[in-house]
Amino acid sequence: MMAFSDQPLRLAIIGGGFTGAALAIYAAKASVRPLSIEMIEPAARLGYGAAYGASDQAHRINVPSDRMSLFREDPTHFTRWLFDHGRLPDRESTDEFGRHYVPRSAFGDYVADSLNCVLARSRFVVEMRRRRAKAIALRRETSIWRIDLSDGVSLTADAVALCTGHSAGAPCPISAGALRHRGLVLNPWAPGALDRIQRRDRVLIVGTGLTMADVVATLDRAGHEGPIKAVSRHGLLPRRHGLFVDLDLLDGEAPPQTALELLRLIRRRVRQCPGKADWQSVVDALRVRLPEIWPALPAAERRRAARRLLPFWEVHRFRISPQAAVSIERALARKSLTIERAGLISLDSRHGALDANLRMRGGASIWRAYDSIILCVGPAKDLRADPLFANLLDRGLARMDEVGLGLDVDPLGRVRDGEGDPQRGLFAIGPMTRGSFGEMTGAPDIVRHIERVIGKLISAESAPRGKARDSREIDVGVTSLRFP
Repeated sequence: MMAFSDQPLRLAIIGGGFTGAALAIYAAKASVRPLSIEMIEPAARLGYGAAYGASDQAHRINVPSDRMSLFREDPTHFTRWLFDHGRLPDRESTDEFGRHYVPRSAFGDYVADSLNCVLARSRFVVEMRRRRAKAIALRRETSIWRIDLSDGVSLTADAVALCTGHSAGAPCPISAGALRHRGLVLNPWAPGALDRIQRRDRVLIVGTGLTMADVVATLDRAGHEGPIKAVSRHGLLPRRHGLFVDLDLLDGEAPPQTALELLRLIRRRVRQCPGKADWQSVVDALRVRLPEIWPALPAAERRRAARRLLPFWEVHRFRISPQAAVSIERALARKSLTIERAGLISLDSRHGALDANLRMRGGASIWRAYDSIILCVGPAKDLRADPLFANLLDRGLARMDEVGLGLDVDPLGRVRDGEGDPQRGLFAIGPMTRGSFGEMTGAPDIVRHIERVIGKLISAESAPRGKARDSREIDVGVTSLRFP
């Protein structure tokens, strides 16, 4: 029989969206010692985050359900959950190949339910307290970490995992009048955010990626009749899904040493695709090997790849569901949707309309009036927009990665301090580590990374002696978690 300490490891998870919930699930499943989790998340629900909290049924996950399981050893787990909970069969969610692209909210429900089930099964070893607040400061005190919360509470932990993703950000200055305008949508995934758009509104969508696809699908479903303009710096649209065939990108070759070699490798593999495989299979194969290939590239080559190739990589990597693709194709065909290369300089409100100052291709700037403007630009690029990360950077407890996309972490996800040294007990998981690993945005990528690091994370520190509590009901004042 395996012996283990009865001293609970105190793990603080900052961020309770998909990444934080998945980490809690894996920590609970892997722990062979008492584990006390502090889940710090201001939103009402755990496991959803921004992307999977969308209530609009036209907003669909852009990956088939059999590739979205929380457990890689059980790839059909999510699909079975969908059938068991009456979400499938659903004619609108299933494509001609029998693959299921369900609403984003269904995946959020699946993650939340899986978290509750795992915690219930682990209740004699694992307890989880829910803190509905934001973490605003973090500091080391000898062998522990202290976390200050926005509600005035201060917590201590043996290990801390930063799982917040990036903060939402505005792409340009926005006047007070524009912020008050009924037609400005800052978060298109917020429940009811698109309900205020009227049928004949002149609509500007800023961004042409996955979020834009969700918005067009919603407007198409609602019978919107006004003109829609979507703009981005490159004017690129995400590609549609094809077949899924697993390949090995390197296939015995040495990893590329430059951005150009990486590009040539991808193109060569596309030309060599066997049978039913195509470029999409090569892109997926690169995602799997990127955590190995990306850190091996010299820093200058990583910056070069991010600067030159990132926009093109994203439209091939972040492909859209067949349902969203049909909506976009239909809108383009009837010319109700047009795509234009332009950047947003500023937003104002005059004479009852929203005015967008756009930088056009070639450098000229123009003003255009719209009834509604929907921001689909993704997360803020500056980590300092979040007080917690500003605190970490200012204290020298963290530094930006060499590409400038997020925090610098070592291969195990340990946050490097200002001198570049990995810190024991401080981890970062999810999108903020993308610059260190090359890709860490999609749920499958995050799950693979959690599997790699969970053993180290939950054995990060020794904990004070104490008896593990039964976690069937843990009241922490602000909220109470009950598990069956």
